[in-house]
Parts: sequence; C-alpha cells; structure tokens
Amino acid sequence: MDWDKQRDMNAQPKMKEKSRNSEFVELLTPNYYKIHSYIQSMVPNKTDAEDILQTSITYMLEHFEDYKPGTQFLAWAITISKYHIFTYRKKQKRSIVHFSEEAIRLLEVEQQRLSDEMDVRLDILAQCMKKLHRVDLAFLNKRFTRRMSVVDMASDFGMSVHMAYKRLARIKTLLLRCIDKTMDTGDVS
Repeated sequence: MDWDKQRDMNAQPKMKEKSRNSEFVELLTPNYYKIHSYIQSMVPNKTDAEDILQTSITYMLEHFEDYKPGTQFLAWAITISKYHIFTYRKKQKRSIVHFSEEAIRLLEVEQQRLSDEMDVRLDILAQCMKKLHRVDLAFLNKRFTRRMSVVDMASDFGMSVHMAYKRLARIKTLLLRCIDKTMDTGDVS
C-alpha cells in the first residue's frame, strides 16, 4: 500500500476532529459567561459551581457530535449544565438547602432576565468606552486586557500608585454613569 495515501487517510479524521473542536470553541467562547453565571445562580457553593462548569464543558466537548449545527448552542449547553446540576443535587441530599422545582424555575427565569440585561449593558459599555479619551482607554486596556498591575501602570504613566488607583476609579465611575444614563433614557443604539 502507498504510505503517503495511508498517512493521508489517517490525517483526515484528525483534521475533522480539529475542525469540530474549533467549531466547539467558537460556539462556547461567546456563551461561556452565560453558562457560568447560570450554574452559579443555581449552585450556592462557588467551588461546586466551578466543578459543575468544568464537568459540563467536558461533557459538551465529548458529546459535541450530538449538537445539531444551526440550533441554539446556549440552550443545548444550559440543558447539559442543568442535568449536571441535578446530579450534583442528588449527591448533596444531606444539604440543609433544598430548592423546590418552582423555586428552581423562578431562578431560571430570573437568570435569563439578568443574562439578557447583561448583554444590553455590555453593548452600552462598548458605546460608552468609545466616548473615553484615548489615554483613559489605554489605561483601561493595560489594566483589564493586558492584566497589568496598578503599580506597573503607575510607572508607565508616570504617576503615583495612589493617583493610578484614583484615575482607575474615576474612569469606572464615568463608565458606570454612562451605562446607567443610557439604560434610564433607553437610548440604546
């Protein structure tokens, strides 16, 4: 048998798997925080919520062939997470806190409302950031995108650490006011 042909045949499933994994990551990335916040809203212990999130994501990846392309990935992911939460609760039967099915349903409704509101607030945040002075935007970028320490930022911008903290607080306040004002006026573009 031709060895090149054999190698190509062996490479095709790996390329399909890599492509499918890339597709999974592309669908998971914009929905990660929604899945995470759903689980946190349903599980009181942060460590347990993190474990359920990781278990759910692992399960999703392992069973991604069951996901139907073109359907709502978030709904599929939340359903899987919900089953992992139920499994967690079965193991926690001795726990003092037990939620009724009605309480769980109400929590899910509230979580969806908050998730929708968060999407709107994030869109407004992007609009408000466009209004910032370029130096303030650079300041935020170093802190939150590059994850630079405030001490290093102060050095970069030639200011005291105290002034760097004050500037960061001022920028956050400006953004919060802009978001609140836009939400109040309903002027969401």
